[in-house]
Amino acid sequence: MANTINNIKDGPGLFAKGMAQTLKDNMKFCAFVDKADESDFDGKNGFKSGDTINTSIPARYVPQQDDLDITSTIQDTVEEKAPLVLDKTETIGMKLNSLELATDVDVANALKRFGIPAAESIAQNMEARCFQIATDATYNFTGTPGSGSFTVADILAAKTKLNKNLCPLKDRMLFMNSDSGAIAVNDRKGLFQSSEQIKKQYEDGYIGRSDGFDWVETELISNHTNGNQGGTPLTNGVGVEGASSIALDGVTSGNVWTKGTVFTIAGVYRVHPITKQVTPDLQEYVVTADATFTGGAATVAISPALYAGSNGLQNIDALPADGAATVLKTGAASTAYAQNLALHKNAFKMVTAPLYAPSGVDLVATETVDGITVNLVRDFDVKTREVITRVDVLYGFDKVRPEWSTRLTA
Repeated sequence: MANTINNIKDGPGLFAKGMAQTLKDNMKFCAFVDKADESDFDGKNGFKSGDTINTSIPARYVPQQDDLDITSTIQDTVEEKAPLVLDKTETIGMKLNSLELATDVDVANALKRFGIPAAESIAQNMEARCFQIATDATYNFTGTPGSGSFTVADILAAKTKLNKNLCPLKDRMLFMNSDSGAIAVNDRKGLFQSSEQIKKQYEDGYIGRSDGFDWVETELISNHTNGNQGGTPLTNGVGVEGASSIALDGVTSGNVWTKGTVFTIAGVYRVHPITKQVTPDLQEYVVTADATFTGGAATVAISPALYAGSNGLQNIDALPADGAATVLKTGAASTAYAQNLALHKNAFKMVTAPLYAPSGVDLVATETVDGITVNLVRDFDVKTREVITRVDVLYGFDKVRPEWSTRLTA
């Protein structure tokens, strides 16, 4: 009996959906972090690169104690916005003719031959780029660069930092490279755990959950490369309330502090996020753009911003004083170190969005699977008489609660 092959009306849609599913299945970090709500862009006929979607960060308040009269203490509601700029694209062009998407058999074959390999490549690029953004935005820092140590104490130190920033206990994950994973498994081989966890260690060299985190190994985590760091860096003037930069001097002229470098400032202590009581921990800052020191001085862009005022945004006990010493934490000058990340899923947010659907082309399809959107367009090139299919992913990724993320280096 002859085979019956069904013709299908939405071959392109099934192909795009298959790619979206493959893309999602091949991403660990991007699949884990929070996604922008589809209502933010629902109903719009697509986006273009550079468009922005805003997502809210919950307001923070300071409670008043033992006084029911709020006449003089009514607080402004400061609901911060985290912009998600759709400024990143991944695009692959391929030759898929009309016959290759005509039947269900053709779609399955084309997806296997072309769609899945393309989606796997896109997933690798997206993961690496988003890891880099997350790393550069994370100012909490644990571990000792160059030590080769990845002990229980190191992981618990990361857990402690998240706890101190009131990070929820659920939905935490640790992303590490294989070198760190090997050290971690070896360090835990003598500990009491469930038989299933021990089985995973011995059979797969993998820890499913430990020290308050779900563990995932990936070779796409970022390295941070320090700049040259000569001199004795000091603050140059008193810090400014609300500023996202600080003036420094005392650095060897011509030196560069690279984006992602972490440092502390003497006398600037972190406060509890709610009670605003001073903690014994120096606030850590991350450099958000490469800073070149001319004549030994530079204004360095930093995160978090400086808030010492008595309000919901307060994060330090006092603004930096003039001449305060700064201490770099990210290791030796001109050296690269792997940056494992321990974080909550809401520390960062990602959005993939439908691109504008052009008219007058052969076909257009847009499909979304678990917040991951793939756009497909096919048309005839009159110059070459070829049928060209392009696959695009338009996305944005940025910090929302960076205090709920911690780097671990070794």
